[in-house]
Amino acid sequence: MRLMKRLFSVCLALIMILGSVVSTAAETISELEAKQAELESQQAEYQAKLNKSNSAVAEKQEEVDALVGQVESVTAEIQVCYQKISIYDKNIAEKQKAIDEANQEIDANMNTLRQRIKTIYISGDVSALEIVMGAKDFTDFLDKLQLVQYVSNHDAELINGIKKKLNTISSEKQALEKDKASLEEEHTTLTNKQEELTKLLDENKETLASLQSDVKDAQMKLSLSEEELNKLNPQLQALVRQAQQQEAAAQQAATSSSSSSSSSSSDDEEESIDYSDNGSGETSNSYNAPSQIDAGDGWTWPIPGCYTITGGYGEGRSYESHGGTDIAAPIGTPIYAANSGTVIDTSNDCSHSSAGVGACNHGGGYGNHVWIQHDNGYQTIYGHMINTAVSTGEYVSKGQLIGYSGSTGWSTGPHLHFELRINGVRSNPMALF
Repeated sequence: MRLMKRLFSVCLALIMILGSVVSTAAETISELEAKQAELESQQAEYQAKLNKSNSAVAEKQEEVDALVGQVESVTAEIQVCYQKISIYDKNIAEKQKAIDEANQEIDANMNTLRQRIKTIYISGDVSALEIVMGAKDFTDFLDKLQLVQYVSNHDAELINGIKKKLNTISSEKQALEKDKASLEEEHTTLTNKQEELTKLLDENKETLASLQSDVKDAQMKLSLSEEELNKLNPQLQALVRQAQQQEAAAQQAATSSSSSSSSSSSDDEEESIDYSDNGSGETSNSYNAPSQIDAGDGWTWPIPGCYTITGGYGEGRSYESHGGTDIAAPIGTPIYAANSGTVIDTSNDCSHSSAGVGACNHGGGYGNHVWIQHDNGYQTIYGHMINTAVSTGEYVSKGQLIGYSGSTGWSTGPHLHFELRINGVRSNPMALF
């Protein structure tokens, strides 16, 4: 009786200690969840800023592209103006040359006329009438009269023709100079416009660069927030598993205390454990842990500390006969290889893990699972894990950690689906123990 009381006291103390640890873990989980919520809120804020910055960059880029097009168009117009002014300069130069030649011709004829007048003056200022009246005979008179008229008319026509030509060329030159002046005004206007557009373009480029910097800053902050959140998630998952394991250990301690009490009251006799079918193809729904992990031909219980059977082998289901044994276990409870062998199949990407919510046929209904090939045609399957700890092709030893319990795949609650196949045929896994 004393031994029973002492054992009960030790178990009670252990439960209190574990309860305190679980409470502390819960507080830490609460803090991490608050941090997680804060990071997620920051991510949403940074994403919104990033989207806004990207939109502003796109709009400003359109403005910059439009301004670049305008600057290029005005520059092309200025080049055309340069070419037209060059042509006007050439034409004006040609007209000026013609004017200069006409003036030279006029000067030459005027010199000739001056020389003739000078000769007449030296000879005594003979008038045209005196030249005609000095004819020897009538024939000579006619000749002299005709000569005087010819010289006079020729001089007049020559001078008048040159003057007319000079006036025409001068008018053409003035028209060209007027057009050139108008074109130079247009050129000045275009140059001023080009300068304004270039200045506006430079300002918009500076704004665009600033917006692009904002985008990079938002992307960096978002990336850092994601990295911090990614680092936080494994910590949170580990603490959840730790809290669940500690809670399971506390429950197991309480169960062991109750079992020890019953054993002491019956002269410390061990209660026999039946792992066989109960006659209906189902195993019993609950039983105590085996006294040793190893049982049968070197096999070990896959999930120590969890011994409540929620579904037996051969149990009738609406869709088929149950092909394995379901062992209740909190999410995150460690699962170990029942014996040594090679992992021939794994799956670790099922997205749902809530009990009874969104159950799916992922992994053939096993969800995240591990499939091990043992000696003598034996195979074991461990289904509905929250995540696995081994990879396909890996050799595992008996008792090696292979994953953690969950509720993935076709599952309505946290548990381990433990299945045995012998030469490909499903068999009762409880026969191993």
